Amino acid sequence: MRNPWFPRMVVPALGLLVAAQLWAFPQFARDTKTACASCHANVAGGAELTDAGKAYKADKTAPTAAPAKTADYVGNTKCKMCHMKEHKAWAVTPHAKALANLAAADTAKANAMSRTLGIAISGSAAKTDGCVTCHVTGFQLAGGYPAADSTKTAAVSMVSCESCHGPGSAHVAAATADKKKFINTAVSANLCMQCHTAQTSPKFNFEEYAKKIHPVPKTTG
Repeated sequence: MRNPWFPRMVVPALGLLVAAQLWAFPQFARDTKTACASCHANVAGGAELTDAGKAYKADKTAPTAAPAKTADYVGNTKCKMCHMKEHKAWAVTPHAKALANLAAADTAKANAMSRTLGIAISGSAAKTDGCVTCHVTGFQLAGGYPAADSTKTAAVSMVSCESCHGPGSAHVAAATADKKKFINTAVSANLCMQCHTAQTSPKFNFEEYAKKIHPVPKTTG
């Protein structure tokens, strides 16, 4: 991430990401107003599914019930309080400036990418839902972007920790010994590829990209 050409060339080229309707994970929650815990054993998402989640995976018409416990997005400043090393490393990556980079993207490149993805830009890319979805945290979900006030909105106006690890309110509130039960610690390539598609990131390699996002060892909790 120290290469100066990366944010200047790659990020603007990726400025517009996949339309929201192509998402396999968060879009379901947006469309149905159903929390992650409706289908996932972990309130923050992850590979392990509830019985309802397994049923829905097998049959997309299967109903899902409201979960007993849910989690909301809290913003990267909350994550920073316990995960300072990870936050510092993440802060110098393009993810930390994802929405700002979208707003500053070259208009011609933005229009070209929007045509490729089939997204109609309304006003500007940074104001178009299909573009913003992949440049913020928890788009249109509880606690996510846009949030209740400007301070909270600023904490989710980028691709931050919770974009990958899921909404963190339950994780923050949990006792130290239980924190890992309430956050997605096993981020999959499939999750990343909801935005890093063949069109937006043709050279995407999960292992290599993960090293750039987490160049320091993860702390406990």
